[in-house]
Amino acid sequence: MKALIKRLMQFAIGSLGSALLNLMMIPVITFFISPEEYGKTSMFMLVQTLLICVIYLGYDQAFAREFYEYPNKKKLFSTAITIPFLFSGVVIGGMCWFAKPISVFLFESDGYHHVVYLIAASIPFLIFERFLFLYIRMQNKALEFSLFNILVKLSILICTVFFLIFFSRTFITVIYAMIIGQVIGDTILMLRNVRIIYMNPIKTDPDLYPRLTKFGLPIAVATVIYSLFVIIDKLFIRYFCDFEQLGLYTAAFKIASALLILQTTFSNFWVPTAYEWHKKQKPMRYFKLVSDSIMFLIAILFMGLLLFKGVIMMVLSPDYSQAQYIFPFLCFYPLMMTVSDTTNLGIVFLKRGTLNIFVSIIALSVSIALNFLLVPKYGAIGASIATGTAYIAFFLARTYFSMRIWEGFSVKSHLVTTFLLVIAASLNTIIHVVWLISIINIVILACIIVIYIPLLRTLYRSYYAKRQLSIT
Repeated sequence: MKALIKRLMQFAIGSLGSALLNLMMIPVITFFISPEEYGKTSMFMLVQTLLICVIYLGYDQAFAREFYEYPNKKKLFSTAITIPFLFSGVVIGGMCWFAKPISVFLFESDGYHHVVYLIAASIPFLIFERFLFLYIRMQNKALEFSLFNILVKLSILICTVFFLIFFSRTFITVIYAMIIGQVIGDTILMLRNVRIIYMNPIKTDPDLYPRLTKFGLPIAVATVIYSLFVIIDKLFIRYFCDFEQLGLYTAAFKIASALLILQTTFSNFWVPTAYEWHKKQKPMRYFKLVSDSIMFLIAILFMGLLLFKGVIMMVLSPDYSQAQYIFPFLCFYPLMMTVSDTTNLGIVFLKRGTLNIFVSIIALSVSIALNFLLVPKYGAIGASIATGTAYIAFFLARTYFSMRIWEGFSVKSHLVTTFLLVIAASLNTIIHVVWLISIINIVILACIIVIYIPLLRTLYRSYYAKRQLSIT
């Protein structure tokens, strides 16, 4: 247990550091540029998100799945990265060929086509970064993983500050700074791990490709659908509203993403741990204890963000004050992603990746329907409600399919907690009276704590028993 806690804390260093650096980016950018300019910057972030979702073709997940079973880790790395790297050539060629139309779609002008070239050039770095971080993470080198995560984010922050001080304060400056910072950080990571990234076709395993493809391809299809789910809210705002609404929405999304501190930390720790526990055939109560604990913890953080949203919004420029009514529903994004990582284990362990396709289709359908209904009338607030609801659907679908094919465990407390958080998010979106909404938030927080009293007792008894054993 001590080793697990130590590993979790070491992963937390990177997650906390990266999250803090990401949060520092918000006041830096919003201080220098207007919501409208920030909205244009978010279109670049949209493209990068889409690339990250699609470019790996599911081979990154297949690499993680095979890591503990395949004996030669370097050969596994070379084999798994080859197809995504070849596919990146096709993507880069397509982006360069259609650079001007892409520029018009993103920024309403073909004068920024050179930015599309720069984004395309950064794709190989994104691939190496993803697989190297996976390699380090699956080896449980938590401290090294954390330090390089911080390094990449710090490089982006330093470049952004430098560019905004010495160059024009527009969205294009931010985009250049973020790409160059990313490439610098990834280059250092690659130099540190040059012995791993050396790829030789002779050192790949042709017999491994079918296995990787069988597991990864369904995930790739699901990921393409999921990528549409991730970006659909921004596209609806872009079409039905303006760049100012998109900028406010992006700022609110960044605030809500503070909960990703826990999501990233937990995911980095949980993926290798869950596979390890499954291999050792750990009892189901261990998986349930982790799932209940993470639901309770992130629900507390969720309510903490709502309680102190006025203070949190002080990090933004006054031009972004309306973002405080947009971000409550967006908090469901990291919450549902984190909790579903503990309830979808049946899909992962039994290698039923095709079920991820149905999960993504369900979430995408909910997102499109609600965005179509709400964004034209309510703008960014409507998009946030649609996004939050879609992520709840994502969690429910993931959990349902997993529990149908796996032994599983009860998630009743998860469902009750989610219902309470939906009430809290709804009231925080429509009620602007500070004292009233504060009382409501405290009452809902108390209800959540009451629900998890049995869990807290179990954790305390476990801690007390182990402490008594260590004393004796």
